[in-house]
Amino acid sequence: MAIRLDRNNWVYYIGRGSNLRILLFSIGCMLFLLGSSFRPAPGPLSARGGSDATPFAASEDIVMPEPEDKLVKYTVYEVKRGDTLSGIAAQFDVSLDTLISINAFTSAKALKPGQLLKVPNQSGIVHIPTKDATVQEIAAAYNISADRIIDANGLLTENIHAGRPLFLPDVRLPAAQLREIAGTLFRWPVSGRITSWFGWRKDPFTGRRSFHNAIDIAAPYGSPIKAPMDGRVIETGYSPILGKYVMMSHSGGWKTLYGHMSEIVVQEGQYVSQGRTLGRIGTTGYSTGPHVHFEVIKNGSLVNPLNYLP
Repeated sequence: MAIRLDRNNWVYYIGRGSNLRILLFSIGCMLFLLGSSFRPAPGPLSARGGSDATPFAASEDIVMPEPEDKLVKYTVYEVKRGDTLSGIAAQFDVSLDTLISINAFTSAKALKPGQLLKVPNQSGIVHIPTKDATVQEIAAAYNISADRIIDANGLLTENIHAGRPLFLPDVRLPAAQLREIAGTLFRWPVSGRITSWFGWRKDPFTGRRSFHNAIDIAAPYGSPIKAPMDGRVIETGYSPILGKYVMMSHSGGWKTLYGHMSEIVVQEGQYVSQGRTLGRIGTTGYSTGPHVHFEVIKNGSLVNPLNYLP
């Protein structure tokens, strides 16, 4: 009786066939199974619904970015003639605050050729806690994420001991502190020529060596003397040495004094904005000609005004 061959009895057909037919069928099955075992496992780009990759990004011509390394790393840069802090910051794509803080600059004018600077791979400042604290407390004080501090510093604990420097990513210095260090905190009180510098000098009257605690700026008689920054007039008066003078108090522990005026146009207790006229150039007191004696005091200590003028 003839057997009708259809898709329901093909196994029976092969089984009843010759040994060659059975052998060929067995080899085909083995090749099929081996081929399926070498199929690539589905990866992130082939998963459905679980990847943000677009068909364009999945192209073989597109290189996917490596995971971001958030740990701060440093390089060393040797200052060259003509360099400025702002120029170096731009070259390394970090903020000016970063270079100032990392290298503990108190004045941008201290930059010298041959000096070695530490330059981090990201913007931020250094914070040195004065007492034991937690990362959460420091993060809250600077309004940044605690995780960013942990990642940037590679911390294994959230407890930070006093004196342990921390890099705070993307944090900026206070604006007034930055202007102070950059030398732009003050404006010049008068436009003129410096006739006597801050430091030791020969006294113009006696010829003896004495310390001059200000700079003298010569200008035409009667020229306006202007407030270099906002502040309050705390004293006006006359002395045999300074002649007619004005003293101001500013935020941040600053005081300024202006001597040898021909006229005073402000009063004690008056608040004066930057650029407002305080008095006029004169030659009163111990003076060799029309000029202003410009004195700067920081937290009770006399400092060189030129370090804080643009």
